[in-house]
Amino acid sequence: MRHLLLLLFFILETSAYAQIDHWETAVYADSLWKYRLGTSEPPGDWNAANFDDTSWLEGEGSIGYADDDDNTIISPTESLYMRRKFDVADKSKVEAIVFHADYDDGFVAYLNGIEIARANLEGNPPPHDAWTPEFREALMYQGGLPIAFNLAPSSIQQLLNNGENVLSIQTHNYEGLVSSDMTTLYWLSFGISDTSSDYGPTPDWFITNDFETPLPIVKINTWGEYIPDEPSIQAEMGIIWNGDGQLNIGTDTINEYFGNITIERRGQYSQMYYPKNGYSVELKDANWEDMDSSFLNFPREEDWVLHGPYADKTLIRNVLAMEMANKIGQYASRTRLVELLINEQYEGVYALMERIKRDENRVDIAKLRAEDISGDELTGGYIIKCDKGDTDWYSLYDMVNNPGQKLRFQYVSPKRSKIQPQQEAYIQSFIDSFEIAMKFSSVSIGGKFYYDFIDLPSFADHFILQELTKNVDAYRISFYMYKDKDSNGGLLKAGPVWDFNFAFGNADYCNSWTDWGWVYDEHCGIFNPFWWGELFEQDLFINLVKCRWEELRNDELALDSILAFVDEKALLLEPVVDRNFQRWPVLDGYVMPSPFTPGTYEGEIDAMKSFITDRMDWMDQNIFGLCGPASNTGIDYSESLVVSPNPTTGQLSITTKVDQSGQLKLTLLDIRGKVCFSREVEALVDENQEFILDVSDLKNGAGVYILRAEMNEKLLGIERIVVF
Repeated sequence: MRHLLLLLFFILETSAYAQIDHWETAVYADSLWKYRLGTSEPPGDWNAANFDDTSWLEGEGSIGYADDDDNTIISPTESLYMRRKFDVADKSKVEAIVFHADYDDGFVAYLNGIEIARANLEGNPPPHDAWTPEFREALMYQGGLPIAFNLAPSSIQQLLNNGENVLSIQTHNYEGLVSSDMTTLYWLSFGISDTSSDYGPTPDWFITNDFETPLPIVKINTWGEYIPDEPSIQAEMGIIWNGDGQLNIGTDTINEYFGNITIERRGQYSQMYYPKNGYSVELKDANWEDMDSSFLNFPREEDWVLHGPYADKTLIRNVLAMEMANKIGQYASRTRLVELLINEQYEGVYALMERIKRDENRVDIAKLRAEDISGDELTGGYIIKCDKGDTDWYSLYDMVNNPGQKLRFQYVSPKRSKIQPQQEAYIQSFIDSFEIAMKFSSVSIGGKFYYDFIDLPSFADHFILQELTKNVDAYRISFYMYKDKDSNGGLLKAGPVWDFNFAFGNADYCNSWTDWGWVYDEHCGIFNPFWWGELFEQDLFINLVKCRWEELRNDELALDSILAFVDEKALLLEPVVDRNFQRWPVLDGYVMPSPFTPGTYEGEIDAMKSFITDRMDWMDQNIFGLCGPASNTGIDYSESLVVSPNPTTGQLSITTKVDQSGQLKLTLLDIRGKVCFSREVEALVDENQEFILDVSDLKNGAGVYILRAEMNEKLLGIERIVVF
């Protein structure tokens, strides 16, 4: 079993290193080391401080072969023995010791002959020709970091000598001489109690785990195993949390949660381009079976996501978007900002999130069982998504302005491996029927219209969230929908929302950094499904959006409330952001470029707040629809505004009848909401009046435009104008 391959840690004491003034490094991976190949057993005292190693070879570490991470290249070997001597000026000043290792495939480390760390290697001591039980690849040449081993403070004075000391390491290969590579990268660092400087600076990536933080600390132990994209691997997870308003210390005793997990990397773009990745975590019991549990005030569940914001330099875009969705009554993942340690190595600020799945505390729809293949039981519940990656079936219609390219649909619940053929046929047929009804929205398809298939309020809310955040990936990537049984309503609902890294102005394409324009009409990247353009041809929908926007702007999405939430999270993160960006410096070429580069965390927060303020103001002025007693009937806006001919090639005749005299303001906007021209005319009460507008020389030429009629700051009507 994997658990027989445990790393041999010195047990950490529960108190923090209270007397540490600073850290220094006494032994570096690229120091000069004495070494010998493991062609035979070394003398029994080879790892002692007074051992005579003058006959050994000497070379700059790393000592090994292949992988392009070696300074001293050796012949393939089953094992390698290394020694590095160093002096300690005054061991009483050493309050802490951390040993770091990046290795291929296993090792045992000794300080003055006493074992201090071990990974993926058995035997006491391991014989020179021992193979490691499992393969293990080095991490640093792939962009990863070494694993940290923290020695117990009470052992330090016994381990060290004043004067000469030696760090000795034996490294072994998997499959011996057949192994394709070997890596030996090792560091030894001290926490010093005063301002003295007897050693060297710590490596750039060095962050100890004795930090204080207002965030919960999540600690994951993989026993030295690399976390792949898939399949998931076994590990343990613990959480340190002393309560709201209390500080947590990385060396505190785990007190909030501890248990088995499986873990794998997640994300497509982020894994390909970013050094900081996210993780999927499943809780397991002692027998490695799925297990629900609760921590940090989350409802009980087994499936979790650790989202690692890298391109989002505020670290909170996803947290903010989920908060907004939950506030308006649409379920979205609950979140908790945490700091993450993997194998005692600091990994930065993460957002602990609920994975989207069917559950009474998440997407609360009926569970679809394998035997549910007919009648009402067959009709729900389903969760599907549109995303990159594997495809379960395609849309009937091409995406907007992208001939031959169709939207991808993927099963979420039931999973692809569990969904039954009858269930596949049902949900695909339902989506197909919705698309046909949406394509021919003015006629009945089998006795149903588009609004007989979808839950319009959820689509209105989804539109508002995606447009307010100006999410560049909206509508086509990480777009979820779900459907309950017909007996529970049975309409297709939009959501939950997911993935807002490139939102709130955080990209430099598709005009995403600007406060103007509609995302649904940008047709960016792989382009949007046609539904949203069709929905915005429907008065029923745009009126619903208009009313919902006005309702939310005065309550759940009030600007002051949103900005206060941003300030609250920024204040919470203030003590930890420097540590996060020390671990993950934002490098050119590794993040989605944005038009503003403030250079400080405070600047990033201010830029996002300014974007939100300007975006909401633009939407206030440009959101379509009418909100009033007759606004949700789906019929024309009475006789207050009549436009003809429409479509037109030149002049428009506008007839209006108003209930008071005054200045009638006529505004023509393009489909993105930009004003083409505005004109004010005198209108008389209770008289049908005709005005002529010439649209033959519009700068944008032929296309779809929006005509707004207003009087005394009251909207009289909106009409879509098609110009040939």
